[in-house]
Amino acid sequence: MDAQILVLIEESAAALFNSFPDHFILFGGVTLVLFHDSPRLSRDLDLLASPGRLPDPKEIQQVVRAAIQPLAETLGLGQLEFREDVATNALAKQWVLANQKPLFSIDLTTIGGNVLKSQIVKHTIAESSEKSVLAPNANYLLYQKCETFLNRRHVKARDAFDIHLLLSRGATLDKAFRPHLEDFIAMKEFDKESIEERIQAVTAKLCTVELRPVLPLSLFEDLAKDDFESVRSSVRTVFSEWLAEVQR
Repeated sequence: MDAQILVLIEESAAALFNSFPDHFILFGGVTLVLFHDSPRLSRDLDLLASPGRLPDPKEIQQVVRAAIQPLAETLGLGQLEFREDVATNALAKQWVLANQKPLFSIDLTTIGGNVLKSQIVKHTIAESSEKSVLAPNANYLLYQKCETFLNRRHVKARDAFDIHLLLSRGATLDKAFRPHLEDFIAMKEFDKESIEERIQAVTAKLCTVELRPVLPLSLFEDLAKDDFESVRSSVRTVFSEWLAEVQR
């Protein structure tokens, strides 16, 4: 079922980018799954929209339904339905359902500012030149994940894992992003001790609750061998500049 849902998400993304050209940037967990070989299951199609009014939810539904309804029937999922959870000028969220069960969500937002054109990469879907989306490059995703890891009210193990993954894929906080992260840390008044506390909050218990359902069992068990210290170590690596005094 997970593979089927991923195909539906791919086709939905391609259709939305085709119907609303230069309007969206794909980000979030699905970006990592589709283009950075992330093994972490994500059922959220996150789209950052251009400044201004978001497309009408009904327009989104029409585009997505036309793109994936025939495929859903082929996969034995039947008639698709949509459930709108949030609808504002800056944020919209709706679920795609089959037999009243949620398959994946479509999250549209204008919150969080714009991604510089120099940081945007064009990716093809399923190696088809006719199906393409725009997404931030790996370095930007790492920077974004660092901010998210610090800024959430409650620490999420999935953010720590995504940082771990991006580092393993060669992403770095280069000179384009390190100053921005430094400004963010200063603005939010995070000190070295508070950053270390958040890293320590990525406990084996939290990782088990959050990561076990969304990672292949073999990978989860491998990470669990050292109580997920490899994940915490990756997070310390990206914040090493601000943790120097704590580590000494």
